[in-house]
Amino acid sequence: MREIFSLLLCCAAACWLAPPRAVAAEGGRGSEARLVAFGDLHGDLFRCRQLLRLANVTDANDRWIAGSSIVVQLGDVADRGRHPHKIYDLFASLEQQAKAAGGEFIFLIGNHELMNLLGEHSYVHPDAMAAFGGAEAYAAAFSPQGPYGSYILQHPVSVVRKGVVFVHAGITPAYAARGVGYINAELTKHFSRERHHTASKDTTNGEEHPFSDSDSPLWSRTILSEAKQGNCSLLRESLRLLSMQEVSAGRLPVHMMVGGHSVQAGGAIAVECNGSLVGADVGLSRSVYLSAGYVAYVELVPDASDPPRLVAQPRYPFGRGVRAPAPSLLGGPVQPPRCTQAVRCPSPAGGGNRELAALPRAGRGNERSGSAGLLAPHYHLLFVLAGLSLVCLVRLRRRRPTGGRHRGVCGH
Repeated sequence: MREIFSLLLCCAAACWLAPPRAVAAEGGRGSEARLVAFGDLHGDLFRCRQLLRLANVTDANDRWIAGSSIVVQLGDVADRGRHPHKIYDLFASLEQQAKAAGGEFIFLIGNHELMNLLGEHSYVHPDAMAAFGGAEAYAAAFSPQGPYGSYILQHPVSVVRKGVVFVHAGITPAYAARGVGYINAELTKHFSRERHHTASKDTTNGEEHPFSDSDSPLWSRTILSEAKQGNCSLLRESLRLLSMQEVSAGRLPVHMMVGGHSVQAGGAIAVECNGSLVGADVGLSRSVYLSAGYVAYVELVPDASDPPRLVAQPRYPFGRGVRAPAPSLLGGPVQPPRCTQAVRCPSPAGGGNRELAALPRAGRGNERSGSAGLLAPHYHLLFVLAGLSLVCLVRLRRRRPTGGRHRGVCGH
């Protein structure tokens, strides 16, 4: 036992004597550039921050550490959950930080953002409304002229990066023929100051917003549903038409579409049509899966071809099909993960965890051998070890880099 305590003491001393760990410059300059996308958040701030940290996009203080990487959130931050406005504030900060580091954080508009802009609030969580002082104040904040509505309207419906088109739902051939530029302009032109929307129809002339249609890029599930049945013809046509637009502008042809909107069963990111289509909505929000949802994102990495093409690599920080632990929506205790090889669960017979039951109780073996107990002979080493560990912790906290705070949507 003396050898064990000596080893622990050496570990504490090594921590104390070790030189300061190199800290990346603010913004994560110098880190490897990546292309990452993740799906619908629906007001779950905890899940948003958890995923960004697990994907090595931010640190524990919500600072950008992804360097020159491109990170795309696929829309539907609004509705269902309690804190959509806080997520928008975080996004506003990350956009600034990423730009300063030579990277890019992109938030796309989803159908629930459109619904809020149109004054459709039937999916808004009561706590989200209460944060603004009630339904009327919430509606004003998310109107096209409000701080959050105007922030949303500064963002695109779709973007193309490195030959990959990102969109909330899907781009059918009818929209692909007109190009991403048309799609983005078509949404925002209906929200000028002279044409304020308070419902799903324009109050000035009764014209319905074109993206309220089920085949629009914010709503369409057609391409993904067809692909899951083995029919990739619509996808191929959309990619062909989008490629014509991109190549004519001197950019790479489009070979992949990545979207959210449609929750994938079992938390598994859908990769269809030989990797040309990705469905990345896994139900991150605990307001979708009430106790604990799934955590997953997709990383697009170059393959071994010449020239290399990006291929989709789903990432599951907690394992594929494993619901991730998280505080409950009511602020209760952390939910346990599902039973896996790494986490043993109680036996069906009610005998509890057999591995834990097989362990001796503290001091049992020492009582039989006549020892005064496990810790008594070495209590002085424990005090030294505890003291060194405390000092080590203080030193590590002092080494933590400091970063400037960034203002959110409303300037706080």
